[in-house]
Amino acid sequence: MAWYVFALVDRVPSGPPGKGLGNRLSVRKIPGGLLVVEQRADVPPVEFGTLQKHQAVITRLAESVPAILPVRFGTLLETDEIDEALQERDGEIAEAFDFVRDRVQFTWRRKGRHEGRRRIEGTRRREGTDRSPASGTDYLRRAARLANPSPTGAFRALRSKLAPLVVAERFQPATPAAPDSLYHLVERSTAARYAMVGGALREGNPQFTMTGPFPPFAFAPEIL
Repeated sequence: MAWYVFALVDRVPSGPPGKGLGNRLSVRKIPGGLLVVEQRADVPPVEFGTLQKHQAVITRLAESVPAILPVRFGTLLETDEIDEALQERDGEIAEAFDFVRDRVQFTWRRKGRHEGRRRIEGTRRREGTDRSPASGTDYLRRAARLANPSPTGAFRALRSKLAPLVVAERFQPATPAAPDSLYHLVERSTAARYAMVGGALREGNPQFTMTGPFPPFAFAPEIL
């Protein structure tokens, strides 16, 4: 039996499960938590409307549980595949739940799509990543810097003003499809304050957009 997976949650959602993309949602027990799924025969088409519906389901779920780990769009697995993927991972799942519990995500984007790409390419040239590393330690240090890029200087003022309200931060350099993006994980209890401060900063910096609060999409590990 194939299941389309929406999210991992730490407890049974309050209220009725509702529908997924077409069928009624189900909740399955897994090591360390619960899985919210919909029985489905095939992967849904990658269309804007379907993507919106997928996100709407996760947003609704996030409002009814303390902790949620969204699963990427298009995850369709058989029962045995789910069991195999989650076997002996209850500790990892519990840790991930602890990290996002009662927290939400805000997203900042800077208009203009190529600064991040140029910056990464410049970093690679400066660090000499086109040549062989001098040692294994050298290689690992370079790999860590490229895997966890720092926000560009344009975000510096925003970060300094918002830092007291931020639990965790993730930066995604620009791609051909999206601009530089900065993700902040914020306590649900301070989300209104963050939105107020962020809104004032956005008005003074029209090159930025801010959206949220969202479920913690950017801070959920790839469990499945």
